[in-house]
Amino acid sequence: MGLTRQQVLQVAVLLFGCLLSELNYTLLAPALPVIMGDMRVGETDVQWLMSVYALVEAVVIPLNAFFLGRFTTRRLFAGSFLLFAAGSAVIAAGPSFAWLIAGRALQAFATGVVITMSTTLVLITVPREGRGRMMGLLGLVISFAPAIGAPASGGLVDVVGWRALLVGVAVIAAVLAAVGAACLRDHEGFERTGFDVPSVVLSSAGMVAFLYGVSTVTDTEAPWASALLMVAGAGFIAAFVRRQSRLESPMLRVETFRTRRFRNAVILCCLMEAALLAIDVLLPLLLEDSLGASPTVTGFAMMPAALVGAAAGVVSGRLFDKHGVRRVAVPGVVVLLGSAAGLCFVGLDTSVVLVAGLYMVETLGWQMVSTPVNTWGINSLPDDVIQHGTAVLDTLMQVGAAFGTAAIVSLTALAPGIEGYRLGFAGCAALLAVVAVMVFAAIRDR
Repeated sequence: MGLTRQQVLQVAVLLFGCLLSELNYTLLAPALPVIMGDMRVGETDVQWLMSVYALVEAVVIPLNAFFLGRFTTRRLFAGSFLLFAAGSAVIAAGPSFAWLIAGRALQAFATGVVITMSTTLVLITVPREGRGRMMGLLGLVISFAPAIGAPASGGLVDVVGWRALLVGVAVIAAVLAAVGAACLRDHEGFERTGFDVPSVVLSSAGMVAFLYGVSTVTDTEAPWASALLMVAGAGFIAAFVRRQSRLESPMLRVETFRTRRFRNAVILCCLMEAALLAIDVLLPLLLEDSLGASPTVTGFAMMPAALVGAAAGVVSGRLFDKHGVRRVAVPGVVVLLGSAAGLCFVGLDTSVVLVAGLYMVETLGWQMVSTPVNTWGINSLPDDVIQHGTAVLDTLMQVGAAFGTAAIVSLTALAPGIEGYRLGFAGCAALLAVVAVMVFAAIRDR
């Protein structure tokens, strides 16, 4: 791809930052059942450790164009990971569940800056004809994180407890902040945008109200109140979008969504993210609560999927560069939907190995669709608005992730035990069925 030594070093540091951010997300998955016991909270409460991460990211990501125009690359990267380290320390020492939520919010704020900034800088650095391979490499990083995180988390939870996880994360984040400050070069040329307070208020209020309504609608004595929150949240989000289209210097250029190819890619990625993150939350709960697996077994059960997904991300990116999007995405969505349907039939006598196998196939299919579709959509935008396009895509993917996690976990509350998990997996399969229809109907190589 013709990168200089300094560019290779910068890409490596940015990718490692993405790795730690994604690693942190999955580290807590095997520990969720233990945290439920330690903090005396239920499933609909503990899922907020995952949902709040996606929710805060969704609030922060639209601000990335502002951050990139106001701060240097090194300051953004180093400052973000110092904040990340502080959030990890808050969770490690947190005396109550509320402190855990607060710490996760700090981590998510930092991640919302790092992920979008890193993606933007990597895409600008790499020529358009090589972006499929680079997006595949990003996919490898994102998929490889669970391969490390899940087994490490399960083992540490069994041996020293879940708080030890966050102590190690805090130390690594602080070291990475120092490395970024020393090694990264500042990138010039980003548009200087204003900080529009009404826009921040509208987007934050909209997503918090909407997603909280979704997560509580099946677990409250007043479902009408949750429905009102959802309606109010949708109204705030609509007002935010309308305001961006009218501002002379918007915080987020929502007009990128008018490009049909990009719009289709965003919708597909959001639906897939919603289903994938919901499955990532449900699987540890299923394995440990219904199938009797330990946190260590749960971690190793999730590892093959991460390794296969990492390899699939690189391969699918290369295939996209050579053959286009459709030849990779069509067989991928068939694999994805078939594995999701298989999870709907798990029972108390289902082996952990079979569940791990289905999850592995599901991750393979997800990478075969996500990497080429994501690159296909981004390539439809001019280079001078890529930072806004990645911000739009990442924001809506986080909304999809938070919505999917909250909605699907809420579905499990409608039935007891294993039947609740089947119902949740059926909801994921329904989302992926919509993805399959869209891939066959809307994804074209031209």
